[in-house]
Amino acid sequence: MGAAAAVNGRPPAWLLWAGILAGPVAWALDLLISYAVVKWTCLRAQQWPLDVCTLGALALAAAGAALSWHALQQTMYAEPTDGGAPPQRAKFMAILGVATSALFALQIAAAWIPRWVLDACH
Repeated sequence: MGAAAAVNGRPPAWLLWAGILAGPVAWALDLLISYAVVKWTCLRAQQWPLDVCTLGALALAAAGAALSWHALQQTMYAEPTDGGAPPQRAKFMAILGVATSALFALQIAAAWIPRWVLDACH
């Protein structure tokens, strides 16, 4: 039995929370690190550090979606998501993790587009 094995049709709490929080954390890190390295990239006229930061954030959001998808596969398919029982909450949290990771990945990608069009140094 692996570290992320489901117990009674319920994935471990750390897996559910990691999936939910990965997207927002990736977005926040992308924003924070991008702002921090703009001056450095302008002084050296190199765009690649910003691109690497964004690609890393997208990878983190994708990992969160993958964790949540894995957790969703571990939940019981017959369980509704509107109940208060632990398996029902686990299924809801897994769906929420997939959705938030996907939406934050979309936000990260959307914030990357102006970097191609606009020059941050001028």
